[in-house]
Amino acid sequence: MEALSTRPAWFEQIWPRIAVATGVGYFATAYTVSRWLTRRSPAVLHVPTHLPGLGIDTLACQTRDGVTLKGWNIEPHGARSTVALFHGLRGNREKMLARIAFLSAAGYRCVAFDHRAHGESAGRQTSFGYHERYDVEAVVDFIRTRWPSEPCAALAVSMGAAAVCFAGEVSHAFDALILESVYHDLARAFQHRVGNGYPTWFRHFRRGIIWLTEQRLRARIREVAPIAHIARLAPRPVLLVTGSDDPHAPPHEVQALAEQLPETSQFRVIGGAGHLNVCEVGGAVYRELLLAFLERHLSR
Repeated sequence: MEALSTRPAWFEQIWPRIAVATGVGYFATAYTVSRWLTRRSPAVLHVPTHLPGLGIDTLACQTRDGVTLKGWNIEPHGARSTVALFHGLRGNREKMLARIAFLSAAGYRCVAFDHRAHGESAGRQTSFGYHERYDVEAVVDFIRTRWPSEPCAALAVSMGAAAVCFAGEVSHAFDALILESVYHDLARAFQHRVGNGYPTWFRHFRRGIIWLTEQRLRARIREVAPIAHIARLAPRPVLLVTGSDDPHAPPHEVQALAEQLPETSQFRVIGGAGHLNVCEVGGAVYRELLLAFLERHLSR
């Protein structure tokens, strides 16, 4: 996630105290930050031209709360099963192309939609995966309608992985689940990002930001917690992956998520990777890990 523009050290020390001292200033700042955190991330996307020999279709589907999602179906000849890809916050389906490249080369059909308020999809605001669970449900319905007799899996990153957790039993439609860089809960996620992606002065407005964000999301912050929902993914096999240097989904927190599924989960750490780059940093190790997992659980 991008940070707000940097300011001189004295500015970060003095102006938040002034704003906190005045109720109007505090509320205005907290409201502005809350809107910034939940803002849209639109993008104009073009059909990829660097994936020769693949059929690429532009897709659209609608969620049950009325949001239109836009996506791609990228299909190799003789596709044997489907992998649905769900991107992270401030991303879009284009961010998943590196994964799509090796998955399609291995014979997997890849279906990738933009989450609500991202890319070319509709929607007024993001919710860190909480309401994006309806996006997962819509993609599940699309895949099961179009290819009802074929196995399928989900590969979800960060916010997208949280959405799969929040979808709960809906995610049972997938035969296997790969969750990358998924956060533990929203309160911790916010705390991890203060000073590491978000300006340090955010901490002065934490309570107000959280309260206003709860109003915007129509959910209490304690509800926006993958750790409270991930156990509902059982009995599906789940592979959890994170980077050794991920400040937002540190290994010990992702391991705690895996421990909620003691019978059905695998947990792997990609050395040297941070947040959202386990594919690029992991290279062949990452690709072999995912392909072996998919082969094991999608072969019928």
